[in-house]
Amino acid sequence: MAEIIKEKDAERLMRDIGVEEYGVQAMKLKCFHRLVLLKNVRNAMANILKQEMLSTGGDAAVHADCVKCGVKTTDVLLMGTLKQYERMLEKMQLQIAEGKQTAKEIREALEK
Repeated sequence: MAEIIKEKDAERLMRDIGVEEYGVQAMKLKCFHRLVLLKNVRNAMANILKQEMLSTGGDAAVHADCVKCGVKTTDVLLMGTLKQYERMLEKMQLQIAEGKQTAKEIREALEK
């Protein structure tokens, strides 16, 4: 029998299943999927965000003309697990100042 589980119950359920504590800690951030909307992002940064999210297994929705620089700015809808965001934000800290600022905004949104 299969059933849908609420995200908030995942960590407890892993312990109920008998997962070792290190496994619970390793997997718990994979249980929470988040959508983050960024408004009016510069084209180049939007493309970087998309690449970085894709590299973690997440994704990002951008304007159809973003990749060919057909728009100057676009809204960006980021999609991923907390684990994917964690990996992406680490990489964004290595980007130019704009990337670091964008990472800060994403982190603040995820903490709300």
